[in-house]
Formats: sequence, C-alpha cells, structure tokens
Amino acid sequence: MLLRTIAPARRLDVLGSHEALAQACAATGDDVVVAELISDGPNHLWSLASRPRVLAIVHPDLDEAWALIRSVQFLRQHRVAVTSPSFTEIRAAAGGRAVTFWQNPGQRSPDTSLSAWVTALTHRIDPGTALWLGEHDPFDGLLDGLDDAPLDGAVCRFLRERVAQLREEWDYLDWPTPDTVILGADRMVPCHDDGVRVGFLLRRPLRRGHREWDLVAARWRSELLTGPREDHRTFAGTYLSYQSEGRSPAYPYIGAWSGYQVVRDVVVLTAVMDAVRRAHLDGGLRREAAHRVACLRGAHPAPWNWGKR
Repeated sequence: MLLRTIAPARRLDVLGSHEALAQACAATGDDVVVAELISDGPNHLWSLASRPRVLAIVHPDLDEAWALIRSVQFLRQHRVAVTSPSFTEIRAAAGGRAVTFWQNPGQRSPDTSLSAWVTALTHRIDPGTALWLGEHDPFDGLLDGLDDAPLDGAVCRFLRERVAQLREEWDYLDWPTPDTVILGADRMVPCHDDGVRVGFLLRRPLRRGHREWDLVAARWRSELLTGPREDHRTFAGTYLSYQSEGRSPAYPYIGAWSGYQVVRDVVVLTAVMDAVRRAHLDGGLRREAAHRVACLRGAHPAPWNWGKR
C-alpha cells in the first residue's frame, strides 16, 4: 500500500532498501513479503512479520553498520541499557547498503527519566576507553544534498549563510566540560519498554564530543517544539542526580549556559537539513522541508509549529 501512495523518487528509495533487506533475509531464512517500514530516517528501520521480536536496520554503507554494532557492544560493556543485535554479523547488500538485525525494544515509553538515565550513563564513560570513536562535528556533511533539494536559490543561499554563521560561532564556544562519549542525536533519546526490560535502540554510532550537545537537544525538543515542559524538568532532574556525585554543575540548568543558544541553533539547523535532504523524495517531504525552513527564517512565531501547518 505504501508504495502505491508515495512519489516515484521515494518509492525507488524504499524499494532499494527493501531489496537490500530481501538479500539479507535470504541468508537468515526470514520472509520479507510483509516486512513493514517503520521509519526511513536517519536510516531505514523495518519490522519482520516472520520474527516479530526482531527489527532490521538498512544502513547506507558497511562502515556505518560496523560502527553501530561496535557502539552498542561498547555501551553494553558499560552497563548502559541499549538494545542488542540479534546477531553481530552484518549482511552486505546491493547498492553498497548493509543490513543489521536487532531485538525489538517494545513500545516507546513516555517516561523521560529513562532517557535521562541512559544519557547520563553514556556521558559518564571515559572516552579514552574507546579511541576508535569518531569526533562529533555537526557541520560535517550538514549541507549534503542541498544542491539536489527542490528549493529556490534564495532559500539555498540562506541555508549556506546560516551554516557559515553558526560554524564561526561554534568555533568560539567556551565548553564548560571535557570531551566525553555522546549520543549525538538531535532530540531526547527515546527509550522503550518490552515488558521485561527498558532500553533504547541506537540508530547512529556514538561520537566523542561534549555532553552539552545531548542536553541541548533534549531541552529544545521539549521546550520549543513538541513536548510539555514538565517532560524536560523530569529529564533534567534525573540527569543531574546521576551526574552530580558531589560535583557542582557548571550551570544550574543547560539553558543557563552561555553557549546554549548557539548549540540549540545548530541542533535546530541539523533537524531542518534532515528534512531538506529528503525533500526530493515526495511532495509531503518537500512541503515539510519548506515549512521548517520558513520556521527557521522567522515566518512562524515561537514556539515552533512544525507539523502544524
């Protein structure tokens, strides 16, 4: 049904992902005829009817797949509640893609303290124990796909100028905490509960960076976009309880940090570019990208109203 209702470009993207999944499942003995696409960002996430307790992720390349497997193994070594792979083999597929299989983490939990818990435990890991971690650079590849996006020239110039402005401001940030292991997402990490255990499904590899990125991402999503503020208060209180251990925080709350607005603006721009990068796939995604850019340019009053066109 999905393939009959989406635009040709997006249909080809989904079909390519499904073909990669079919090649991987031919080796595992799974049936992909009724596989369901759950999400296509940041990578393709599929559920398998033949094994309802298993999810499959289709990655753009082998390097990302290996980095994700390694990241999850590393987190589990440090007793962070993260979903395990069903098996550690990675299936190479057509088009340079790769497929990994994961235990289904269950329903998403509304309890934001769980997100704070796994975020805090991740931040407590010494990055020196994982020299293989890539450095977090939110500007790396940020403008990828802009030239192919169905946006007019003025919008593209605005986005390039915005990236250049924020890059300069980012370079002058005074980070109050040392490097650590971070999740590097653009939102509060969602946790799940399958009735037996609680944890989260890592969708992108870990990075070495500053914890402020994860904290700002958690705050802006709840405060400026979709969630009630009490969700973030629960997150912030739980995170602080795991992080303090007799140390005075560098700021009473992340919004009081002098660099908050710069990092928040980079997080927001990351979310905008995620939409822009996929805008060519169909009309709905194109309208969503245009709407997010309009929000970024001040065409809609704060708090932002993405999804409320």
